Amino acid sequence: MSARSRPALIAGIAVVVTYAGLAAWSGHLSPLARAPLLDGTAPVNYRWVDPPPELASTNQPPSSGSFSLKLTAKGVKGEVVFTSDNQATVIVATGSIAPEPGQRSVRLTITPLDPATLPPPPGDLSAFGNAVRIGATFEPSGDPVTTISEPLDVILVYPPLSNLHASAHEMLFTAGKTWDRLQGVDSGGLAQSVEANNVPGSGVVMVAGATTASPSGDAGGGRTTAVTILLVLAGCALLVGIGLLVRSRRA
Repeated sequence: MSARSRPALIAGIAVVVTYAGLAAWSGHLSPLARAPLLDGTAPVNYRWVDPPPELASTNQPPSSGSFSLKLTAKGVKGEVVFTSDNQATVIVATGSIAPEPGQRSVRLTITPLDPATLPPPPGDLSAFGNAVRIGATFEPSGDPVTTISEPLDVILVYPPLSNLHASAHEMLFTAGKTWDRLQGVDSGGLAQSVEANNVPGSGVVMVAGATTASPSGDAGGGRTTAVTILLVLAGCALLVGIGLLVRSRRA
């Protein structure tokens, strides 16, 4: 290595270390920021079954999903399935559905619903986005799956709305006329999703939260802004560091 290239190499390493530090700091502020810099889980435009009036002109229908899960002698083969718009994800554990004589597979369906057609959420909770019906039947018989030994893991994206905000979101489940509160992990921030790994089986799930004032001046909004700034700085540092390292190698 020449003496001329050594300063560029040292500077490049220093900038990359700076990037790592900024990324770690942003990850400490928000779990979402621990994902790769260019990754994202929330759709740019949420797709509504029944959109708010101000969004009706640009709304696109949400995606449904129908998936065939293989049945083996040990039960269903584990799968991660999701709708094409990425608004609903369902994770089925291996062996959670026992084999049935004469059945080759399990048909898992994901169907978005309008929350207004369902019982209202309990207490002071409001629906955030679509509800989603999850169904499971055996193939080829079409008989419903009635027993799941391990709960489903479900992730639902909810929409960012200026006139509807909650400091925390949770997931609700119903297989009849009343909702059960499943809690779950609210990613918040840019991800705008809730994950619940205790969905008992076929039924309807929905994100809900207790509405609060606009987040424009709250701590959560400030935290999201800080994370965004740190991610931008980290990205710039990474690009500069890569450029310096390449320059040192060429030298």
